[in-house]
Amino acid sequence: MNNTAAFERDGYLVADIFSDNEVAEMKKMLSGLIDTPVSKHPRLHINAASDKPLPQLDPYNPYAVWKIVNTPLAGDDWYALIHDDRILDVVGELLGPDINFHMGFARLRPTGLKAEEGWHRDLDTDQHTRPELVTALIYLDDMDAEAGTTLIWPGSHRHREPEPEHHEVVPIQTRPGAVLFLHCLTVHRASTNMTARHRSILIHEYKSAQTVELTPNDAAFGDLPMRRGGRNLSLL
Repeated sequence: MNNTAAFERDGYLVADIFSDNEVAEMKKMLSGLIDTPVSKHPRLHINAASDKPLPQLDPYNPYAVWKIVNTPLAGDDWYALIHDDRILDVVGELLGPDINFHMGFARLRPTGLKAEEGWHRDLDTDQHTRPELVTALIYLDDMDAEAGTTLIWPGSHRHREPEPEHHEVVPIQTRPGAVLFLHCLTVHRASTNMTARHRSILIHEYKSAQTVELTPNDAAFGDLPMRRGGRNLSLL
């Protein structure tokens, strides 16, 4: 089954994209933001649960940073990451050849930090004229049901029921470097990291060039044109 057929059926797709060396580099980039969580840009927002190091935590994330907003503003390497051709190739299969950027952020899972976000569809909060958005979640650590992974209700993009039964839930279980591509109408939620190690997810949202946001968006590089006719604009 090809990517498009699986995505249309399930509302999500997992692809093994980044190498171990690339993951190590991304974790180094992230460590530079959270080791001492002080933003160097007024629109780069680093949200931490503590204002001092917590010795009981994984030392990779001592301040229990749980979210970073507008990651493409963190530096050139962060900006380049949203243009990764392997990501855009899959997004192009799912949305078509004309792609815009929507927003970039990071969700972090410190040990034991309870996930408060409930079941939801992204389009309910990021309202657009068409349901043509795909979120790419880049996992920097191994993920399973105990490690704060993403919980998915497969096929929920094809109906409007709000929450799944327990037996309908699928936890994303995968290796570092894998990417979850998520339909904007697929019901999903975060889970709590019950392990002793920190987990990190980098998140980039893309949309078709034809869909227009109906709610205010102050995200960095929102609506940035990425591809037209399947080609990177920088190559035209």
